[in-house]
Amino acid sequence: MKITSLIAAACILACCTLPAVSQAEIKTGVLTLSPMLGGITMEGDQPVDSSGLAYSLGLGYNFTPNFGLEAVLGGANLDKKGGGDADFWNYRLDALYHFMPENRLVPYLAAGAGGYTLDSDDEFMANYGAGLLYFLGENVALRADVRHMMGFNESNLEHNLIYTAGFKFQFAGTQAPVKKEEPVAAAPVDSDGDGVTDDLDQCPDTPKGAPVDAKGCPLDSDGDGVYDYLDQCPGTPEGAPVDAKGCPLDSDGDGVYDYLDQCPDTPKGMSVDEKGCELKLTLRINFDFDQAVIKPEYKGELDKAAAFVRANANVPYILLTGHTDSKGKDAYNQRLSERRAEAVRQALINNYGLDPAKLKSRGYGETRPVASNDTEEGRYMNRRVELVCCTVVPE
Repeated sequence: MKITSLIAAACILACCTLPAVSQAEIKTGVLTLSPMLGGITMEGDQPVDSSGLAYSLGLGYNFTPNFGLEAVLGGANLDKKGGGDADFWNYRLDALYHFMPENRLVPYLAAGAGGYTLDSDDEFMANYGAGLLYFLGENVALRADVRHMMGFNESNLEHNLIYTAGFKFQFAGTQAPVKKEEPVAAAPVDSDGDGVTDDLDQCPDTPKGAPVDAKGCPLDSDGDGVYDYLDQCPGTPEGAPVDAKGCPLDSDGDGVYDYLDQCPDTPKGMSVDEKGCELKLTLRINFDFDQAVIKPEYKGELDKAAAFVRANANVPYILLTGHTDSKGKDAYNQRLSERRAEAVRQALINNYGLDPAKLKSRGYGETRPVASNDTEEGRYMNRRVELVCCTVVPE
């Protein structure tokens, strides 16, 4: 009972030493001392009575008016269920968050971890709870606190409740200075009504309602050279060329802005992908020598071709173009490319039910290589069939 007597004496001393006039609030950079007294309720399956007297002493530090840490040593007077006294101690480190720290009445939330000893049994413990501070003076506050203590032993989770009241003392620290009332000066003039007074305004006569910076000049948030109040396309990426309305340019009219267009000067009307390049699909179908028969193992390529056609249902035509490598005579390669392009066209019509009128085939022989014909790899790349979205079918 010596600890409880000391806590009670501290509380009486605090009441007797309160200042008459003070500015009560949570201070920054302050040490705190909290003697507390109350009760504890123990979970029923522990070897002690369900309740007893609880006491604690907390030493804390306020890093900001809202946030602080507190180290707490607490104990309780408990009776064993079989008779005799039980020693109960808890030691923990808690984080405290204060709401409205500048007020006289300050609620707070707390959570922390530590350990407890019940007789000779040591266990890890976590806790959470809430409390209230009511400042009686500049550095003294009444304190009420409720904590849910969770003990983690080997077999189960134990729940205990501690409810205490006492005082909180602040030592040193800083507080907000008292504001001195300054004489009211005549309001400066703001002729254009932009919120920046004439003596600071470097851009007078700003249009009404135009957002401005601290100098009174119109904002250009995206840095495209067009003021925000004129900009019809805010958020333009940095460096993107824009028109007088602040909207990105699309010089070739393909629907892809110039700053994204990887294929500028696309012919008008050509269907393009998201990069502004011609919309096409290259099939890798190898034919036997002098044959235009599609082998079963290339069904996956035909599936891709059918999906491509259906995905571009909005275009008038899909052109299937056949290409060869440079081996063989020009006339032979021309006829072979035509037969192979037509073979793919017929497969799409017969096996996938696609509209024959929409599918057109052309052969280009060896005239449009995409790689060098000097290597086997390059010749493989050139032996291909491409599907191209187009609005005008070439002769």
